[in-house]
Amino acid sequence: MSLAEFVLESVTGLNTTMIDDVKDLTQEQAAWQPAPGAHPIAFAFWHFYRVQDDLVHSFQGKPSIWVSQKWYEKLGMDPKVNGGGFNDAQTKEVAARPLAELVEYARQVARASEDYFRSATDAELLRAPNPERPRRTIAVSVRAFLIAHGWWHTGEIKYLKGMQGMPFAY
Repeated sequence: MSLAEFVLESVTGLNTTMIDDVKDLTQEQAAWQPAPGAHPIAFAFWHFYRVQDDLVHSFQGKPSIWVSQKWYEKLGMDPKVNGGGFNDAQTKEVAARPLAELVEYARQVARASEDYFRSATDAELLRAPNPERPRRTIAVSVRAFLIAHGWWHTGEIKYLKGMQGMPFAY
């Protein structure tokens, strides 16, 4: 298996798992917090897809779907935010957005990401987009900011579902 095949399989599996875990939740389940300051499922989900969107499109020198398709307007949010450093009130605001719209945004990001990785070569993945950071190749960024970050939030989502007494997909 090549690096490109491994990345595509990893990203596809992650996206399928996360979207499957969230798509059938009620708005209340997605917005539930076990305690003040804890991230609701909807926030963790949206945040991960915002990061994936920005990251994968930056590799291609393209604007994110968030910006190019004006998802920030559809969801009534700031075009520059991705959820990093949000306080409790901000996470609740995200979680109050219609879950069906968050899921549709995630599906579009997943499709675009998978299309990119389907066409990426090993050489492309070993490219360092920023000459000031020659060791941060696309593959290194994918490992840290997409795959590891995504599975971390997937675990968080599964745990929050379990706390609400719900089963989750494997």
